[in-house]
Formats: sequence, structure tokens, C-alpha cells
Amino acid sequence: MTFSEQLTAPPKTIGSVDFAAFESTFHMVRTCERCIEIVSEATRHIPDDIKARYPNIPWRQIAGIGNVLRHNYDIVDSRIIWEVATVHFAALRAVVNDIRSKLPADD
Repeated sequence: MTFSEQLTAPPKTIGSVDFAAFESTFHMVRTCERCIEIVSEATRHIPDDIKARYPNIPWRQIAGIGNVLRHNYDIVDSRIIWEVATVHFAALRAVVNDIRSKLPADD
């Protein structure tokens, strides 16, 4: 999966379920956690000068949530995973698409 696909997978996985259904469905929560983890790691490879063009994106928090998911998984709050997947990924997806649109075309 590409970076962009990682950002679209959680909303597709969740579909139209509410938080209670999400929280009680193991594969939904784990799929979203894994996508967040991958996105977190991928953002670490975006150069700082490019990140600086998007100050409204909480880059440090995005990197940090990956650490929590990898090392402190026992304290992960499903509500935060839900919010990232249903709210915050949309904004990040728009920024990633903008960044990609400004990159030179592959030959």
C-alpha cells in the first residue's frame, strides 16, 4: 500500500459504523492502528523544509503516536484511534496530495 492508501484505508475499513461498533470490532481497531503506525513512520521521511510549509499539521504528534503504538500499545485509547482515522487523516491526506502534486514527475 502507498502512503496515500494508508490514509484512505481506515475510513474504508470503518465505513458507517459508530464508535461503539468500531471499538468492539477487533480488526477495525487493529487495521486503523497499523495504518496510523505506518503513516507515522512515513511522515518521518518527509523533509523538514516541506513540513514547514504545512504548519497546521502536527508533525511531531504524528511521529509520536507511532511510538506509542509500537511501544506503549497497552495504553492506547480507542477513542484517539477513532478520531485520527475519522477526522485527522482527511486533513493529512489533503496535505500529502498537495505535496505529491508538487513533486517532479517520475520518468
